[in-house]
Amino acid sequence: LYLCSIFICSCSLAFTNFSITQIIIFCNGCNGQAEPSQAYEKDLSTIDEAMIPIDLMQSHDEFINAVKSRLTKLEMMRHVFDQNGIKGAIAAVAKLPDNAVQADVVSTLKRKLDLFSLDIFLSFLPVLAGLLTSKAERHAIVSLELLLDLIKIFGPVIRSTLSAHSAVGVDIQAEQRLQRCSRCFNHLQKIQQVLHPLIMRGGQSAQLAQELNLSLHDLVVI
Repeated sequence: LYLCSIFICSCSLAFTNFSITQIIIFCNGCNGQAEPSQAYEKDLSTIDEAMIPIDLMQSHDEFINAVKSRLTKLEMMRHVFDQNGIKGAIAAVAKLPDNAVQADVVSTLKRKLDLFSLDIFLSFLPVLAGLLTSKAERHAIVSLELLLDLIKIFGPVIRSTLSAHSAVGVDIQAEQRLQRCSRCFNHLQKIQQVLHPLIMRGGQSAQLAQELNLSLHDLVVI
């Protein structure tokens, strides 16, 4: 909450060069009511100056409530992680319909790659795939970055296992590994299908998507 206060103060300083009507238009745009660029095209005379303080307080309250909700969910995820480890945390975040919190968890797990196994990678792929379709570029970026890191770790295992599937025989552990690798490969193929819109979007996510697309091409078993 201390960091949130700093953020709010910074926003307040940033608004000092704008009129009160421009500020309220910006706040409404941030709440999804309209894009700021579109709002400026409207006739400013239509804004009721008497309602501006009320609108500002409403926007402020909505922002604070959103931050508190996100913090509560992150604290819950930390508790699950402490109690049940990374596998429990991934199972919990997969059921959480909040891309912002999922992206925060992904960003944190990017610094804990040593905790991942092939099985955990498999269970996390649906979450990473979901973030790629988010409208927020940050969500796509953190997902792409973690995918690239995990592909470097598990890509060779997946490829070699699928290439040698005919020699598995009655080895139960090898058979289980083959099933996990096959499921990972199927998930990654679906992820590859959603990369093209990201590449066409441009920016940092496009560069990462292009890099991931090349990495996934290397997984194809000849």
